[in-house]
Amino acid sequence: MKKIVLLLFVSVAFVSCNSNSPKVAAEKFTESMAKGDTEEAKKYMTAGTASLLDMATQMSGDALPKYPDFKFEMIKDSIVGDTIAWVTYISPQGNQEELNLVRRDGEWKVTMGK
Repeated sequence: MKKIVLLLFVSVAFVSCNSNSPKVAAEKFTESMAKGDTEEAKKYMTAGTASLLDMATQMSGDALPKYPDFKFEMIKDSIVGDTIAWVTYISPQGNQEELNLVRRDGEWKVTMGK
């Protein structure tokens, strides 16, 4: 019985950690970028935005700044309909920044497009 309860708890925890919301996508994207893990960050971007990141990394080499101690801090999020969202957060430099997100195939993705 204890094993069943533990299994249920772990399952619920796993599902709640993987919930797809603009905040979760923005958090995973910003923390990955801050650590310099562009491949992980691409999972939370649209294909077009990922292509822009590829071009930027090719041009800069390994010169992208890294902030390994960065922790995501959201100020607010706004969702329009079911497909567009904005997340305002504190950047690694301490500035207020905004990310644009779109829902593609049921998942929220960071986009550089309008």
